[in-house]
Amino acid sequence: MELQDIVNRYAEAAEYIDLETDVERANPRTGEVYHVSFKSLAETKAVDAIDAMWALLHPGELITPADERVGVKYPKVARAKCDHVFTVDATDDGSAEWGLEVKKIEFIGNNGGANDFGVGKMLSPYLKDRGLLHDAARLRQYGFTKRVGVIGYAFGYDEASCDEALTLHPEAATTIAAMKVVVRRNGGTLYPRPLIEFTDAILGLRGYSKGPRVETAFTAFRSPTGGHGVFFGWEIRRPWLEADYDERHPW
Repeated sequence: MELQDIVNRYAEAAEYIDLETDVERANPRTGEVYHVSFKSLAETKAVDAIDAMWALLHPGELITPADERVGVKYPKVARAKCDHVFTVDATDDGSAEWGLEVKKIEFIGNNGGANDFGVGKMLSPYLKDRGLLHDAARLRQYGFTKRVGVIGYAFGYDEASCDEALTLHPEAATTIAAMKVVVRRNGGTLYPRPLIEFTDAILGLRGYSKGPRVETAFTAFRSPTGGHGVFFGWEIRRPWLEADYDERHPW
């Protein structure tokens, strides 16, 4: 299975999860209860839900047992776990086919205010931030499956999407008004595209990405701060494992 097929499965699962999840989450500081939705799921819970929904929608496609697919320890990295490990196409030696790290990127929080951590979660080169670039570096060095990749997902916003949210959630007018303030402060749009393209350029410049990035759009409006989103990802190269690699010519 190729990475494009995987993000297609992720996007499909997310839309079903948004309709069916009953997982509640609240702000640990204020106690404010978030809208039950895919948007509100914490990153690890989202991966759990995607894995379970994938298995439900496509029975038998995931060969790896369910209790061995999510949060799998890296054999050579203390206290580190790989978000999603699975096999779809059986391998001769029994090793897992894919190991994926997943990042939830948010521009707007569940209360409609700005979330200013999304850029760092994508682009930060520092270990302390545990960003997507760090995940790519760790997979490149310590990935233990046949293929490895990083996947992110984010929602985009503009005046039209805020108006759509208000039509669907008139009871959340205050939250949506706060969203509009954030969107207008950014010139009327707040899309993941620029951040995705920056990341694409960095991974390409460092020689980390294998092939073009992949993307799939999805819609999840159960929360007023959800809406139109995108899953995106890159397969990460480990050149020394490629059949035509020659260590005498590393470039």
